[in-house]
Amino acid sequence: RYGMSSGNTPYFATYAQDLEQDPFDAIDFVERIVWRITGGQPVSDPIGLKNKFEEEIASLQMLCDQFSHKLRSLEQQQSAEKRDYVQKMQRMHEQNSEAINKIKQLDATMQTVSSKVIHLGDQLESVNAPRQRAHDTQQLIAHFNEFLSDQPLNSHLFTDPDKLLESADLIHKLHSISQELSKDKYAAVQARIAHRYAEVEQLLMDEFLNSQRNEKHMAAVAKVLCEFKGYSQCVDRYIEFMCTNFGRADRSEKIYEDALQLVKSSKPRIESIFPQPQAIVQKLVLFIFTGKLNETIRAKLNEYKEAGDTERYLVGLAKEFSSTRKLCRDLEQLHLSADASFLKAVMRSIFGAYLQTYERDELAHLRRQCASILGRFYDERKHVKKAIQTGDKLSELKRDTQARFFTVEDYGGETFLSHDVVFVILQELKNAYARAALLCESGEPSARQTESIFDVMLQYLHHEHLDYAVELALAGISLAEPKVEPPAYIFAVVAQNTTMMHLMTKQYADSVQPALTESINEQSSVHKKWLNAMRSLESKLNLGIERQINAIIGYSRFLLNQQKKADFVPESLALGGSQACTTICKFLEAQAADMESGLDGENLGAVMSELAMRFYRLLLAHIQQFYYNMGGGMMLVCDLNEYRKLIAHWRFPVPSSATGAAAAAAAAGIEPAADPRRMFDHLHALANLLTVLPENVQSSSHSAQLDGLSDVSLINTFLQLRVDYRNLKWRP
Repeated sequence: RYGMSSGNTPYFATYAQDLEQDPFDAIDFVERIVWRITGGQPVSDPIGLKNKFEEEIASLQMLCDQFSHKLRSLEQQQSAEKRDYVQKMQRMHEQNSEAINKIKQLDATMQTVSSKVIHLGDQLESVNAPRQRAHDTQQLIAHFNEFLSDQPLNSHLFTDPDKLLESADLIHKLHSISQELSKDKYAAVQARIAHRYAEVEQLLMDEFLNSQRNEKHMAAVAKVLCEFKGYSQCVDRYIEFMCTNFGRADRSEKIYEDALQLVKSSKPRIESIFPQPQAIVQKLVLFIFTGKLNETIRAKLNEYKEAGDTERYLVGLAKEFSSTRKLCRDLEQLHLSADASFLKAVMRSIFGAYLQTYERDELAHLRRQCASILGRFYDERKHVKKAIQTGDKLSELKRDTQARFFTVEDYGGETFLSHDVVFVILQELKNAYARAALLCESGEPSARQTESIFDVMLQYLHHEHLDYAVELALAGISLAEPKVEPPAYIFAVVAQNTTMMHLMTKQYADSVQPALTESINEQSSVHKKWLNAMRSLESKLNLGIERQINAIIGYSRFLLNQQKKADFVPESLALGGSQACTTICKFLEAQAADMESGLDGENLGAVMSELAMRFYRLLLAHIQQFYYNMGGGMMLVCDLNEYRKLIAHWRFPVPSSATGAAAAAAAAGIEPAADPRRMFDHLHALANLLTVLPENVQSSSHSAQLDGLSDVSLINTFLQLRVDYRNLKWRP
């Protein structure tokens, strides 16, 4: 269990592991010693166990002595190292204090010397400045005397080409002085100085332009030249030189990228050369915009305008304006000017004339496009548009009178609606909205243009396409009771209108509303127009569905009226329904299919429910017109069974009891909506009363099929329709 180290020091590996447990548990330590001594077996020799424990205690004592000795050695070593470290720190602290004192002494000495030097410099300057001014004045007088004499200029400043900058500075001062002198007395010298001034100015300009590779020398020349009158001319020539390769014909499509790159590359060079670089950079930008960039834009737009291609002109205007605005935003990042309106003013100088006529051009183009699209659509269908006035009672009365007393025209089922037309017009409108947001000033101008474009949409897409198609569909539904099967084109019109209204609503939300957020007046006006247009269209569609239901019921009534009293009291019993029932079922099945293709969701359920309820009332009234024997009753039951099968496939709203709304409706005093299927089941059960044997009338009158009948008096009413009613022994 024990090992020995190479230094003859006992190494108690097991003890070390046990004692280094964290946290240390003495009881657990003793338990592990017992387990190692006994090998996990029960204790059978207490004396032996005691001896083993004494050996273990002795071993632990030895281990403790070893650790104590090692600990004392480490503590002694730590104390010695600590003393050495403290002594070393004290020496370093003393050295640091000495260094700080020396630095303070040096700083005081430097301040003293500096103050003396500054004082001495001020004294020297006060003495030298008047001397220098006197010397400069003397030099000016001496050179002025040269110009006063009739002799050629022989000063080295005027004859040495390397002294051009000094000569220019001198000439500028002499020229300024000469302008203050009397012209009558010094006209000759003024002319001579002016002539030399012009020569030096030209030499400076030539020197500046010939030193393109030496920016340092150009900066020195520019510093002197900026005091001369021809400085702006020199700047213009330099800007023209920088723009030599800008705006080439083969780079016209990348002119905006080239313009940005030109300014970026020229700005550092200008800043290193010219004394007032910001003004020069602004001049460069102005030259770029009003020069090649303006020429390129005008060439493109004028080409479109001269060709009469308004669409390409508007698209090109928006494209060039967008590109120019992006260029201005990129240039703003270069901090070219402290004036935030500088680049906007430059843009206005280019696009001002185009923007003045943009709104008028946009609306005229949009109206032409919409009129052309609709015109081609109606021409393809060989349809001549009728002048239909909507929105007034007189026109509606005229339309309804024609539908009631004259032959209606259904145009062979043509709805005169086209998704392609709507898509194309909406795309034109979308482009117009985008251009208006881009080219019009934000706020009131943009909102006004948006409203004008919206009015174009209402005129051509709503009034002249959707509303016109609905008016034709309404005029095609006869208000008189039809003698032939009425077509169901109104449902196709409803379906197409619904889809197109969804598309218009999406564009209204995406393009119109965001553009009106900054103008409350236009926002309110447009929203009111939109609601009125949608409500008007929805109202007419509802009217069309209502008239179609009336036509369906009217034609069904016409077919039922073909039945005679004798049909329900046949002499022989024959199974099967009537011919009228077969015709009506086929007719209603076709109408229901058209409804399902034209309506959906709650609208379909509501319309089918309304049609079923009216058809139920029609059948109920029709049945009560006749008396029935056994054969007639069987035929009626067969007819009603067919009607039940037909109605069973219709889509009705979920009954309120199934949705949990029955309790709420009852609490509010509202009658829950009747289930058409249930009503036809009751009607079928009532018709069965006409076929049962007299002795079974009482039991049939209380059958489960009549549970929930809304009007129990109908039981007696149907019994009275039996030809043998007077012979019945039981009556309700």
